[in-house]
Amino acid sequence: MMLITRKELRAWRTGPKIYRWFLRNFPDGGRYADVHNALIRHGYVDWATSLVEYAYSLWLEKENFALQETDATDLLADVLSHRLMTVTLSPALPSQYASMPNDFRTAVANQYAGRQASGADYFSVMNIDNGSQISNSGDEARIGSTGSSVRIASSGVNSQIGSCGEYGWISSSGYSTQVASCGYGARVGCVGHDVRVGSSGDRARIAAAGNSAKISSSGRGVKIGSAGMRARISSVGDSSKVASAGDLSHISSFGTGARVVSAGNDARIVAMGPDSLIASAGSVDYVVLGKGGCASIPYFDGERIRFAVAYEGEENIKAGVKYCLNHQHQFVEWDEETR
Repeated sequence: MMLITRKELRAWRTGPKIYRWFLRNFPDGGRYADVHNALIRHGYVDWATSLVEYAYSLWLEKENFALQETDATDLLADVLSHRLMTVTLSPALPSQYASMPNDFRTAVANQYAGRQASGADYFSVMNIDNGSQISNSGDEARIGSTGSSVRIASSGVNSQIGSCGEYGWISSSGYSTQVASCGYGARVGCVGHDVRVGSSGDRARIAAAGNSAKISSSGRGVKIGSAGMRARISSVGDSSKVASAGDLSHISSFGTGARVVSAGNDARIVAMGPDSLIASAGSVDYVVLGKGGCASIPYFDGERIRFAVAYEGEENIKAGVKYCLNHQHQFVEWDEETR
């Protein structure tokens, strides 16, 4: 159930401050999403970020994890989009901009969309207009939007971006950026290391090029691509497509008819949804199939590259079991102690 108790806190060696806070707010323990949400509401963003790292390392292969993670990022998007007491990008209120710093520039294109650019650190803005364009190059930015078809770009480190409108376009090039999207048809692109992306909208498109990306999606028809090493990707929506080109990737998918493709080495791939497919062009630590699933893994037979193919329900391949290739290039159950 992904329950966090004082036992987990002791194992994680948390400090006394967060330990006391946890006991006050969750004396009997709490769900990951609930604890994360409480940390955000109380303003403990750094602690929430650390909790995310622990959660991905512990529960990535749990079906409920992506749902709880996107619940958590949905709240982050809501906080950024609705609760920040900051500037609103509304062209009907030009007097708001009179007292802004010199490095803060706003240009209103029309009565439907606003444009805003900033190079300041700790930049915060909440946008409610459709079709707005927001850009920032400073660190520690907090950007929220509820408008549809917005364009948001950030190049600073440790930024947080939340979008609740449909068809939003979000791009980030900073280290340790967090992007939360709950709109339909969102487009998210990140090229910095250690980014976190959560999307609950259907038909989202997510791309990450940095190392150690953490991506979760609960929408249907989502497409996810990652080119960095040590990516951790979780998806529960049906008909999702996941592609990873980095080594040491860890991918979990639980939706029906998912397609998972990996080109990196030493990948761990779980595709537990019915009729899902795994295709790898690199070495695999292990794969897990669901009902009606299949997987193809390459190997070198001494002369050429060939593929070993596993079909759930055939040749003793079972759903929900970890498999790897042995030295005879046959699928055998994975054992961590002897692998």
